[in-house]
Amino acid sequence: MANFRLAVDASLFGTMPIGDALKASSDCGYAMIEIGLSHFDACAAGRPDVEALREQLSLNGLGIAALFALPGWDPFKKSKSGLGISSPEESQRKKAVGQMRHALDVASRLNCRTLASELSGDIDDTRASRRSFVKSVDELLPDLEKGGATLFFEAHPGDFIEDSFEAVELLSSFKSERIRYNYCIPHTFILGHSPREIVRNAGGLIGYVHFADTLMPSRIFFSPTHPPRVKPHLHMIPGQGDVNLKEVISSLASEDFDGYLTAQPFSNADEPVKAAKRTKAIMMRMLADHDQRFWDSH
Repeated sequence: MANFRLAVDASLFGTMPIGDALKASSDCGYAMIEIGLSHFDACAAGRPDVEALREQLSLNGLGIAALFALPGWDPFKKSKSGLGISSPEESQRKKAVGQMRHALDVASRLNCRTLASELSGDIDDTRASRRSFVKSVDELLPDLEKGGATLFFEAHPGDFIEDSFEAVELLSSFKSERIRYNYCIPHTFILGHSPREIVRNAGGLIGYVHFADTLMPSRIFFSPTHPPRVKPHLHMIPGQGDVNLKEVISSLASEDFDGYLTAQPFSNADEPVKAAKRTKAIMMRMLADHDQRFWDSH
């Protein structure tokens, strides 16, 4: 299991200033972080922002596992103003491509070659969103190839594609190592398939994983008179929900997964330090248990 690497999403500490958030990440035993959902806007960061982040990373002995980049998302207001590179509106799509190119430049200056993003788009206009996504990725591929960077897309609840198989079919159609899949485990019950099916179908296209648990949507209470349009999910400490995490680990191992498992127990953000430490301990124990079972069977 030596190929598995651990990281934490610094957005777990989203109520803290960036310096405190990075210190907390380090103090919780992580050497690598994902950043960009809060604290840092990769799509608009200026040189002073990049230098300030670089300084904080060095101060806390941290590296970047992935830079989250989503045009239209404001990591400071926690709000979304656009449909990103999948927007059916051409002017908005072109603007988003420019923002993503900026994020690629920012990632390069931070010595980061991994960017995490979402399919986004319009769930009410899936065909137009798909066309826009394909057009945008085709435009971005030369930049990705030139910079040696990889974009990992997840099928997020509410995106123009929510089903994992459909997302993998689309991402694999580019036939590029620079476009890959991010399996967000707490989205499992919205992705339409079991963990084993999700991982086996994606195979080597999976290069990044968001690690947290969730309840089945049917067990998350919401008003029966006002059901949510997008199925709800949580980001819980592993073991608190309904996802078969042992199946996740064994399936990833069978595909020789060699990327990051990035902790995202956002549902426990009221106690972020406790959640980060607990999640790391559980991930390490699960990896060790799987490793022992593997050797016991050989």
